[in-house]
Amino acid sequence: MATLQEIADWYQERADRHCGHSEWFEITQRDVNTFADVTRDWQEIHVDPDRAATGPFGAPVAHGFLVLSLITFLTDSLLDLDWSESGLNQRLDRVRFRAPAVVGRGLRAGVTIVSSRSRPRGYLELVLSISIEAEDGSVVCTAEQTRLYQVRTDASLPRFPVLETETPRAKTRP
Repeated sequence: MATLQEIADWYQERADRHCGHSEWFEITQRDVNTFADVTRDWQEIHVDPDRAATGPFGAPVAHGFLVLSLITFLTDSLLDLDWSESGLNQRLDRVRFRAPAVVGRGLRAGVTIVSSRSRPRGYLELVLSISIEAEDGSVVCTAEQTRLYQVRTDASLPRFPVLETETPRAKTRP
């Protein structure tokens, strides 16, 4: 059994290390349209492929907040979270939208562990530096995400994050 402090120390020992990249995830027009319906953001650059083709990006692009909402999905395959009971997204800092996420192209996430520490009420705080990149090599978005996790009573130390040379676990689309 591993304690909260032992797990926090395990991640902290890996601070400043790149954990690798997630599998590629294709942003579809259906994804963008569904997100537009939920958020009521129906700008033509997102939802009208014909009009978007004549716009600044030459094709429809995903909403920036859609890209942000995929961070947890894209990054969880790079972290062993079997020790956690539940997780909460606490904050996003230093968010920058650097390039458009063109519909029909793949995105993936790169993760670096920034820090880890135990917090009150049995939470582990994990801070990650995240870079979302497109298939053409452009960086779409960067952010620093802080997550809080409750540790399971039967937790063991994590077996990984993926560190540079290993292959991430595949994750299926929800």
